[in-house]
Amino acid sequence: LAHVFRTDQPDLQEPIPLLDQRVRALNEAGRVLLAKYGGKFANVVAAAQGSAQRLVELVVREFACFRDEHEFHGRRVALYKRAQILVADIWACFEGRGLGRFDDIDRITMFADYRVPQALCHFGALEYSPRLREYLRRSEVAVRQGTRETQPPEPGMLPTGHAWELEIRGNSIWAVELIRRHMRAAGADVNAILIDFYMWDYAKAHAEAMGAEPIHLTRSIYY
Repeated sequence: LAHVFRTDQPDLQEPIPLLDQRVRALNEAGRVLLAKYGGKFANVVAAAQGSAQRLVELVVREFACFRDEHEFHGRRVALYKRAQILVADIWACFEGRGLGRFDDIDRITMFADYRVPQALCHFGALEYSPRLREYLRRSEVAVRQGTRETQPPEPGMLPTGHAWELEIRGNSIWAVELIRRHMRAAGADVNAILIDFYMWDYAKAHAEAMGAEPIHLTRSIYY
């Protein structure tokens, strides 16, 4: 399996990241589906009865690998990036019909990982402190040179659940929510999902221009 999913860049010679955790997640999903949902995820979707929020809650409860929950200054916070993008992708693929009909789809937030925060910074909707920006820039260089996970302020991979990572992700959710509110006030029928899709596609299509904005480098099953 590691050979099948190896990098297509021979000069890197790097195995697929987090392979053991990915395999455990697949096995866990298979066990739960077989034991409780007839082996079909469509039955999980049906159990939510047309509610995006219920489906997110159901997925998080049944599948541990979707529990994107962390401790932040003594408080438990939940970001649920993968659970929410799962629901959003079903909604988008079915164009809001059939299995993809959710009457409360607008309750889904943006999908907090690393690419959309970069785009938000590019557009001026998000701004990093000089200290954080310098750390992220130095980390990009350090990782290219072979450094892996370290604890800030030492540059390298930002550990999942670190306060800086949670702040970036949480503020990205709020920034997109403010954008959504402004667009809705101007008459646009838009939700956080569509804004996220646009931001992600824009960042990928304009990667060279985006280079001026650093990305936080975190390896996590929650992305």
